[in-house]
Amino acid sequence: MNYESNTAAAGEVGAVSWRSSNRLILYGVVAILLIIAPHVMPDSYWLRIYTMTGLWVMLALGLNVVAGFAGLLDLAYVAFFGVGGYIFALLSSAQFDIHLPFLLVLPLAAICTMGIGIALGSTSIRLKGDYLAIVTLAFAQIFKLLLLNLDSPIDITGGVNGIFGFDPINIFGLHIASAHAYAYLIWLAAVLVAAGSFRIKASRIGRGWEAIREDELAAEAMGVNTTWMKLMAFAGGAFVAGAAGCLFASFQDSVFPNNFDFQQLVIVYCMVILGGLGNITGVIVGAVILSILPEFLREYGAYRMMSYGLILIVLMALRPQGIMGDISFLSRKQKRPDKDETGRLRASTDLYYESRDHAAETRQTETQFFKTNRIMLELKNITQDFGGIKAVNNLSFVLHEKEVLSIIGPNGAGKTTLFNLISGIYPPTQGAIYFEGAPITGFKPHRVVRSGIARTFQNLRLFNNMSVFDNARVGRFCRTNAGPVSVLLNLPRHRREEQETDRKTREILELFGARLTGYRFDQQAMFLSYANRRRLEIARALATDARLLLLDEPSAGMNPQETIEITAFIKTLRDVFGYTILVIEHKLNVVRSISDRVIALDYGIKIAEGSYDEVAGNVQVIEAYLGRKRQ
Repeated sequence: MNYESNTAAAGEVGAVSWRSSNRLILYGVVAILLIIAPHVMPDSYWLRIYTMTGLWVMLALGLNVVAGFAGLLDLAYVAFFGVGGYIFALLSSAQFDIHLPFLLVLPLAAICTMGIGIALGSTSIRLKGDYLAIVTLAFAQIFKLLLLNLDSPIDITGGVNGIFGFDPINIFGLHIASAHAYAYLIWLAAVLVAAGSFRIKASRIGRGWEAIREDELAAEAMGVNTTWMKLMAFAGGAFVAGAAGCLFASFQDSVFPNNFDFQQLVIVYCMVILGGLGNITGVIVGAVILSILPEFLREYGAYRMMSYGLILIVLMALRPQGIMGDISFLSRKQKRPDKDETGRLRASTDLYYESRDHAAETRQTETQFFKTNRIMLELKNITQDFGGIKAVNNLSFVLHEKEVLSIIGPNGAGKTTLFNLISGIYPPTQGAIYFEGAPITGFKPHRVVRSGIARTFQNLRLFNNMSVFDNARVGRFCRTNAGPVSVLLNLPRHRREEQETDRKTREILELFGARLTGYRFDQQAMFLSYANRRRLEIARALATDARLLLLDEPSAGMNPQETIEITAFIKTLRDVFGYTILVIEHKLNVVRSISDRVIALDYGIKIAEGSYDEVAGNVQVIEAYLGRKRQ
């Protein structure tokens, strides 16, 4: 076993070294190409196309933060591009005789645009889908109208004539005036945005955004402050768009309202969609293709746009995930632990007992925990009223430290509603909830998780397009605090948190043995078996460092062998690791095996409480399960 572990560790180190060396080679090749490209362009026209491609890459990567990472349909993005361009025009021209240096105007334009993005986001952040699109599109149209009409009685924007004649860029005595100099400046900015995108995506912030895109409710229930994170996405996208607008205005030496109309927005969205939402490399490739492709089709005149649209339709029909989706040419496949040396699949039960024996070896020195009299959770007269229907009615109970308390009852008894109340998804109509003596009534889900309570769901709510490893790492979001600056500059705090996140996540996934480790680290959650998805949801809850676990039907959909495994695992969580556990479960053999106490609900009312035998023999409980009329 130790030999296999050492071999696997050595293989993982080798794979990391292999990927690192290949990335360095790729980065070197890209740098050389970007340096020599301006000098091999056939004429000034193609040099301009090359430079504009850098701007499109910037714009596409900025939109990818909002629409790709966080999944927000932002139709105001091109307006942010225009805000940056017009701020540069107003501060670096004779329009108001303000002639600020470029190194001051660039960050000022980006920060002001980011502020406008935050302001817009704060007014519409709770909207989703079509409603968010309508609000952001309205903002873009209002901005366009302002550009056209703010030329009287005071000429601010120049109206349809725009603003032109800007101050030349001077960076520490270096004048940016030639076409080659602008090409290097803009592509340097594009490279910086790309590097920042890669770094953000691989951080807690990127995982938080991706979780929101996959399932906003599950993200909030795992400790992600979704409101703040969506505002951050708006801010990040607006910052990049504002900087791109500033560079565009300087390069064109003018700005006009039609530079920032709906057509530009459609082009940028096509770039992101073609490359694959959230796929940074794909978005860059998509931006390059859609910047250059129209030029090759220009000679076809009237057929140009038809051909352009047809190519897009064909590409998206063949590759709906984007041209770079599911392509990982910089990584090597890992050996599957469920195959032997001949490639034959090993039995699932063999893997389980092998990993269980190994886990038992590692737990020999662990402390044995026992129930105490300390109250972890207390509900006082909790009522939840949905328009006159009381899903939970005047419910009170306490849960002691290191105790397993099971909630049973027929469908519609209010069990899941109870979990939703404790985890903050619903605020109770009446009553109070206390955790470790402190009130948590009305807390948002992310605050409940940070307090020390984590949950699973009756209907699985995994982040299906994220890997097993990243699903579990999302659970660490509430235990880390590195912000955008720390992430982008790779400061020590960010590095420490990422190392701790990786270490803790691996330890938790290893509790499940080969079910969730090995090659499955990088496997998307959607490809796991149903039982393994249940296990992953528990692992994600454990990653939050919760002291109280709310397990909603953890054995649902499992076969008898898998039910035995999960029952034993829940006992281990209590007896070996000291968790306090509140369980909803329909399988009474599981309830009997794991429970210290049982509470039975019917129509939101507690009808019995005590040991399993006491509750199972209760007349009201029997009637509730058999469907007899209640007196």
